[in-house]
Amino acid sequence: MLKSVFQIFLLCFSITAVSQTGIGIGLYPTGTETGFGIRTSKETRFAGDARITRANIFNEKSKASAFVTELSLICRVVKLERLRFHVGLGYKADWNLNETHKHGVIVPIGVEAFPFPFQNAGLFFEAAPFYVSDFISRNNAGIRTAAGFVFYFPLKIKKETTQLN
Repeated sequence: MLKSVFQIFLLCFSITAVSQTGIGIGLYPTGTETGFGIRTSKETRFAGDARITRANIFNEKSKASAFVTELSLICRVVKLERLRFHVGLGYKADWNLNETHKHGVIVPIGVEAFPFPFQNAGLFFEAAPFYVSDFISRNNAGIRTAAGFVFYFPLKIKKETTQLN
């Protein structure tokens, strides 16, 4: 598990290294699964997206405990100045303390809008069909929705100086 998390962060940092903006932080207060996420660059066509949603941890067996994580690779199919439409494919895991864990696939489809004068802050809307299973008997499918805010940290661009000989 720790090795997978390390590989995910290494991938995110390598994608960010070739862009003008840094990592984006997303806060999704509304939707079927509220949470927060980390997204790589704003300018690149392909970006990585990692999320943590619906973290309910209980010690009592009578209450359902869940911790949902998602890891997706998205492609920005329409990339305008203030608007970006994306589709992607990812992995969704539903970690449970009282039941077996569920793993599956998710297909995020969404839009990022940047209506503010400061172009690194924007609004985020997404719907994502998903399918998860515990590989024994329990299957779950549906559509996860999310809406919220995203902020991309700006990176300083080094200017190259040329010397005249």
